[in-house]
Amino acid sequence: MEIPNPPTSKCITYWKRKVKSEYMRLRQLKRLQANMGAKALYVANFAKVQEKTQILNEEWKKLRVQPVQSMKPVSGHPFLKKCTIESIFPGFASQHMLMRSLNTVA
Repeated sequence: MEIPNPPTSKCITYWKRKVKSEYMRLRQLKRLQANMGAKALYVANFAKVQEKTQILNEEWKKLRVQPVQSMKPVSGHPFLKKCTIESIFPGFASQHMLMRSLNTVA
């Protein structure tokens, strides 16, 4: 039997870089899949809420109850909500801002 040659330093650094880049690619892919799954669940839940709100509003119109106003997400950003800031002081115009939800810190 022949004893294999010990690996050279160029070979080791090449494989280290290769393994690290593949690991980072897989982590990024996993993160992207998780984000896409969360977006799909948000859209599905939003559709269910809109459907149930519509049914309730139709029933409430028969009972002469004021219907619920549905909140529509800002186009292109389903996780952002638009809010209006009004001042009690005269002369200050109302401002329109995008409200972002904060991530919890463990």
